[in-house]
Amino acid sequence: MGLGVATVFFTISDTPVSPPWSFSPPPPLDKPFKQGADKAMTAAELTQTAEFKEEWVEVVLLWQEAIAQMQAVPKADSNYAVARQKVDEYSRNLQYAQSNVNSRAARTPTEQNYWTIGSDRDWLMALQGSPSQVLRYDSACNEVLRYGNSIVELSNGYVKQYANLDGNLRVLADAPVAPSTQGTSTAWSLGSSREEVLQLQGTPSRTDQYASEQHVTLYYGNSSVLLEDGYVVSYWNADQNLRVSTALASSLKPLLTAEKWSIGSSRAEVLKIQGDTPKAFSRNDGSCEEILHFGRSEVILRQGFVVGYKNTAKNLRVR
Repeated sequence: MGLGVATVFFTISDTPVSPPWSFSPPPPLDKPFKQGADKAMTAAELTQTAEFKEEWVEVVLLWQEAIAQMQAVPKADSNYAVARQKVDEYSRNLQYAQSNVNSRAARTPTEQNYWTIGSDRDWLMALQGSPSQVLRYDSACNEVLRYGNSIVELSNGYVKQYANLDGNLRVLADAPVAPSTQGTSTAWSLGSSREEVLQLQGTPSRTDQYASEQHVTLYYGNSSVLLEDGYVVSYWNADQNLRVSTALASSLKPLLTAEKWSIGSSRAEVLKIQGDTPKAFSRNDGSCEEILHFGRSEVILRQGFVVGYKNTAKNLRVR
């Protein structure tokens, strides 16, 4: 497979959703303070030269790690009081860096160098690498990835929540959804905002809003776009009039080397190998299922991995 799995992997079918998060022994007393100070110095140096959004993202990530290290300084450490002051100081610097992430132009607008709540598993793994431990709860459609003491929880293959205890997660809390599929200046994608869809598609012929404001469907003739919390999660291109692309981020493609996909392949592998944008992409977190429609053929995924398919049109590149 292109995207690696993990060092430790457990599948748990009938275990409660609450994950058994465990933590490593505390580091030596002087280690977190020194590491926090070193990260802060690097962040301050990069602040002096940062220009594009991507560079300010790196500054944010450094301040997040510096704060996490200072928060880890134990009371028994002689630097404890200074560390608490540094947390406040670094938090102000973090806010300044975050404001620049939101206001600065991007060097590569269709690429992100971070993940967010709502990011898919493929993008998370591409940026974070293989976790030290993976726990899967199939009956609850839930997965927990551990990176040191930091934790990422996914539901149906999408980031649901996280705990950045080590400050080592490349996550931005206040940012649009960052997925593995990337839009362009002429096409929106999964994870695109409602504003991006409207800018490219124009005014919908009608809209449907369910009981909760969380889900809204935009219709363009017989075609439809489903949004959750203001971001695209599925679509049906019945009239072939949707300006949609599911092309993968260029930084992800080199990680995917297979020429055909199979049961157990990731969603990103299917999209790269098939090449074409699916006619429809349906996602139902309630049933823990996603279906990619390639013409009359279907690829069925759960938690981000292929579990079945229907090769009705004989166009699936499956082995």
